[in-house]
Amino acid sequence: EPAGSIKDGDKVVIYAPAYGKALSAQKTGNYNVGVDVALNGEVLSGYGETEIWTVIANDDGTFSFANGGQNIGMADSYSSMNLGAAHDDWELVPLENGLYNVKNTGRGNFIEWYAKFSNWSTYTANNAATDDQFQLAFYVIPEEPTPEEPETPAIPDGNYVIWAPGHNMALSSNYS
Repeated sequence: EPAGSIKDGDKVVIYAPAYGKALSAQKTGNYNVGVDVALNGEVLSGYGETEIWTVIANDDGTFSFANGGQNIGMADSYSSMNLGAAHDDWELVPLENGLYNVKNTGRGNFIEWYAKFSNWSTYTANNAATDDQFQLAFYVIPEEPTPEEPETPAIPDGNYVIWAPGHNMALSSNYS
């Protein structure tokens, strides 16, 4: 479902709706790959395990996003993102229509789909609120329904006969 807000433990896809690209944990060179996704009604398709991020709500109101047990973040230099990097806290800046700027609190950079180079990066943009490369959405993956417990048998444990009325026969444990 398209997310108005996210919460701790949610499984989400972070994507740039204007470009139909999801943030992947996979890399090409130094930068994260963009995976093609499409929103049909309220269902997002095209993503796989490497595009599913677990939301971690930090005590200071920021969020971290984990894939494969590591948070995506930034090093002390460069604009690329890496799993396990030091600066892994992100502020969500709400925009209109359910979109967000996602700002790294340690570095001040915003996550962007860098259309010119077809990859994910970060940048310290003054126009992040109006540039669609920085306008991101969160798709919250619906939880799988919990399987129901099997019903207890109507007949208490004991001896049973399996009857096949079409053949007028019963199943027996005796071999003949």
